[in-house]
Amino acid sequence: MQISLRCLPVGALPYTDIKLATKMMTKLFEESPYLPFFPNVDEAKENAVYLTFDNIPGIKIKERGIYLKHDTDAFVNALSVLDGVYNKPTLEGLEQYKTDTFFSNQFFKIVDKIKPKEAVVNILGPFSFAQMIKTKEDLQLLSDNYYRKFIDQAICVKALWYIKKIKALSPDTTPIIILEEPLFYRYGEIRRGNELVTKDTIVNMYSKIFQKIHENRSAVGVQSFEKCDWQVILEAGADLISFDAYNNPNNISIIADKINNYLVGGGYINWAIVPVKTESMAKTMSIDFLLNRYIATVEGLITSGVSERLAYNRAIVSVQGNVDRLPLIFAEKSLILSTQLAKRVPRK
Repeated sequence: MQISLRCLPVGALPYTDIKLATKMMTKLFEESPYLPFFPNVDEAKENAVYLTFDNIPGIKIKERGIYLKHDTDAFVNALSVLDGVYNKPTLEGLEQYKTDTFFSNQFFKIVDKIKPKEAVVNILGPFSFAQMIKTKEDLQLLSDNYYRKFIDQAICVKALWYIKKIKALSPDTTPIIILEEPLFYRYGEIRRGNELVTKDTIVNMYSKIFQKIHENRSAVGVQSFEKCDWQVILEAGADLISFDAYNNPNNISIIADKINNYLVGGGYINWAIVPVKTESMAKTMSIDFLLNRYIATVEGLITSGVSERLAYNRAIVSVQGNVDRLPLIFAEKSLILSTQLAKRVPRK
């Protein structure tokens, strides 16, 4: 799947005013608007976790956590409906699983007006989805095919609603679904702790989601800003991987041969290299510093054995994560720097 954007729009934003958020979006991400979250408007609901779990059968979102009530006839019946919608997705059928956010209506207005090349939506990935759910039996959902199917279908209906909605407004726009995986760093621990959670199990789980999204003429990426094992995601067939290239620059160099094959096969890498973890870092950043750090980091991957041409030509850049905790001036500066860097990164 071809991806034309060079700056991946990611992260929660600090705005509480839709007009200001829209102005930023149309100025910086005109060709690839995205659906951001606004925790300063509603911290409990403005995040990928709430968006993904809301309106999913059996899920109860409480202050103490996210619970699955799976031992009822209602849950079994709801799964039958979910399966039907998953297999024959229509915009009307998918409506029951959608979640409205602070910016969702405005996002769709932007897509309708601009008709962008691409539009980006972030939802939760299947691994983190499974680990966040609590059951009274303390089940490891990844070890059971019944629950893995439920997880895959739940994530897909969320993704497909956005895909169908974007395509209805702008048929030539390519939706890009980014699966956020904040807990994927636990993959090795979970795998060692449960022999039923094998590498093939996890690869197959991702592959099914990727295939469903591809069938609907959309691209899919996986984003994890913690140190993790990217081999599973590469093998499953993601179009894009997004990692913290500022704090974890060597995370992909250690599997250089796998990364090279991934790039040869058409994959993309998002280098989240504009630091936003602290106000002081955001305040002192300059475009020259970021460009030099980016080049040094990519060259490290090349030294490990990855094709220079592919490493540069299949590269995308972004901020390092959410900017909602930064003062507005530095949040906007970071976003601007990411778009400037995207224009200055070398192509071979």
